[in-house]
Amino acid sequence: MIDFRDTTHLVIKGHEGWLEFRSSHGHHDSATDVLYKWGHNMQVDGLCRKEILKAYLIDPQGEKRDLAIGEAEEAAYKLTFTPEQAGFYRPVIEADGITTVTVDGQYLSVPKKDCEFPLESAAFTQYASAIVPVGHDLEGNVHAVGGNLELSPVYWKPWRAGDTIELMVTAKGSPAAGTEVALINGMAEGEDPALKETDSEGRVAFTFEKPGFHLAMVRYADNDDSKEGYYDRRNYTATLYILVTK
Repeated sequence: MIDFRDTTHLVIKGHEGWLEFRSSHGHHDSATDVLYKWGHNMQVDGLCRKEILKAYLIDPQGEKRDLAIGEAEEAAYKLTFTPEQAGFYRPVIEADGITTVTVDGQYLSVPKKDCEFPLESAAFTQYASAIVPVGHDLEGNVHAVGGNLELSPVYWKPWRAGDTIELMVTAKGSPAAGTEVALINGMAEGEDPALKETDSEGRVAFTFEKPGFHLAMVRYADNDDSKEGYYDRRNYTATLYILVTK
């Protein structure tokens, strides 16, 4: 096991997890690896604790099964699965926890009741997903993750620079109109994300200006979800990894 810098507590400052699958497609009956990383805007900053994570795989029929999460390797956790058929596979890692900020500026991964001088406390749920096509040049629809915050492509294909992708955002099953979505190019360090708001149907479109490893990201705060003594609100984040070629 490789030691890593624990930055789980920085979730309250905007850290998030994402999955990376850096190949164009997977192969039938061949082991497929996907990496889970942690930081902000695809810039790695330490890693979160493994115990807040659970992983699962949605297969081409929409069936879901649990996946094992490997030990930390080079500031990432590895997921490995072997596709049994052609189609779109969607690996997902879900992160759940609580972070409490104290009056003296500490960020603690404990409920509000376990702090002597808490200032604010937020629960968080994050969904990180990637889409793994098994087969060459696949196009079509992909299955949803099934979370309270959903970020999914309306249609999936091999993406190239100049293509336009349409994304759908739902919150608790309803279209999330007027919600800001970010598109980040992880190979353009220092470049600001492209930001757009969803329309009345929860949809938004981005055109890929450059090739690279991209990440679509959306956030949603549920101020109605609170638990006395534990947390004041729940913050949701969803990320979707997208490979764009020339």
